[in-house]
Amino acid sequence: MKIKTKLHTDAVKDALLSLPDMEFYNIIHYWLERISQNSWEPDLLDEMQFALGYELESGETLQSYRNWDELMYAEPDCEDVYLIAPSPLKLRRHIDKMDSHSFYHNIIYLAGKAYSHGEMGEPPNAFCDGYQFMENLVANIRKNQPPQEKNYPSETFRIMNQTQYNEAFFQVSEHWRSYSGGKVTDFVLLTSS
Repeated sequence: MKIKTKLHTDAVKDALLSLPDMEFYNIIHYWLERISQNSWEPDLLDEMQFALGYELESGETLQSYRNWDELMYAEPDCEDVYLIAPSPLKLRRHIDKMDSHSFYHNIIYLAGKAYSHGEMGEPPNAFCDGYQFMENLVANIRKNQPPQEKNYPSETFRIMNQTQYNEAFFQVSEHWRSYSGGKVTDFVLLTSS
């Protein structure tokens, strides 16, 4: 793998893994859904899903298998089969463990097939390095990230005004938050009635 290809691949992987679990999970499944709507060969879609950690489960024995070959070898007469998606955390761990080469040939390939109509540029193939595609993919993924919490100066600031009197023995009169050294601490001032 060329150094420039590895850098672009790692940038896509970092952007994808920086998403919250559900956003991460949803974007991968959005790509799979786009591929399935494009009338792809079912065998190719299955291979992509198996590369993401999907498993087949026999409805008869409840055994899990990594692919059709394993299932057909173990249970050749099985007719009740389910394709089970990994949990968001399991999918994240699976993709996080991929080296750059595997990520490029599985995840970048998956994204390239999902955006095969050129809306992100030409994906990597035998005739194109796909760098523009990967840069656009990173930009698209990053726009789905939630805004980062701002770093406020190390000081105390109020987050709620004084509450109205109630009949409890203690009442909350103020809430405030202290931010120091990257750590946020909430405080509550109680007064007795």
